[in-house]
Amino acid sequence: MNKTLVSIAIMACAGTATAQSSVNLYGRIDASIASQKTEVGGITTVNPGVMIRSGAHTGSRWGLKGSEDLGAGLRANFQLEQGFNVDDGTASSARQFHRQAWVGLSGAFGALQLGRQYSTIYNLYTEHDTFGWSGYSAADYVFNAGAYANSGRIDNAVYYFLPSMGGFRAGALWAPGENKNGAAGTRTSLVGLQAVYADGPLNIGAAWEAQRFNVIADTTAWELGSSYDFGAVKLYGQLEGAKNDATNSKDSGYQIGVKIPFGAPSLSVSYARENMKTAGTKVSTASAYALMAQYPLSKRTYVYAAYLRGTTDPVVGATTRQQNYGLGLVHNF
Repeated sequence: MNKTLVSIAIMACAGTATAQSSVNLYGRIDASIASQKTEVGGITTVNPGVMIRSGAHTGSRWGLKGSEDLGAGLRANFQLEQGFNVDDGTASSARQFHRQAWVGLSGAFGALQLGRQYSTIYNLYTEHDTFGWSGYSAADYVFNAGAYANSGRIDNAVYYFLPSMGGFRAGALWAPGENKNGAAGTRTSLVGLQAVYADGPLNIGAAWEAQRFNVIADTTAWELGSSYDFGAVKLYGQLEGAKNDATNSKDSGYQIGVKIPFGAPSLSVSYARENMKTAGTKVSTASAYALMAQYPLSKRTYVYAAYLRGTTDPVVGATTRQQNYGLGLVHNF
């Protein structure tokens, strides 16, 4: 009888511990047969031929994330995420967890996270891009050609999220730079803000970021975007702008797109365009369009066929054209 009671007590404690703390292993593998061709002034400069590519559509990665119940509604959370190349088995970065590495607390006050994290603008780019800011994204090709090349992830960042209120959520990010004694022009810091309202089929939001060199704002950028799911189609759109004080350059652009479900399969189409100016004079235009068909084999696995054509056309100089093709398989675990 006593042994039975002890066994029941041990099982109850184990169950309580499991409920209070959890760690999950997860990942994604994207492998494709692909090609990438670049022409400058009509002359081919890049053409490796048929390739087996990793993460051409969505980055291959594995990670750990977990949460612990600290009581009174307070939780400790963390996420560590590393990218890899499935085509040759190598890491996609020399960093141990270059995609994400943060720890934080969440509760009635919202959530606070410290470490390497996605930027405020990157988060909104992803939500309002037809392709989710993936490798075949027209917006990714175009927006990164201008005055503000979004880094995506920010080191040494403090990210605070307000509690969600009736579909409204907002956050603020600050990264001190950690180089106060650096040379002139290198002592950087970054601040970012984001706000989103998502309710049913509607998502609308905005984000802003500023990177500062020696206290003076050197680059600033903003994004305003939306999506609406009509059921038969889902529409996407966003506007963006940026300026770089150091180079006296500005850019402004947009992206529009649609995702059409055909039962389980889907077709996505997107177009993006951006104009770049220096000292108030137009210097170049970047544009791109992309198509992707996806067919799910299960809840975690799908095949895709994708195409991207991008052009950067300077007022003076040679035009650059890039074409990417891919036929791939994605598995999530």
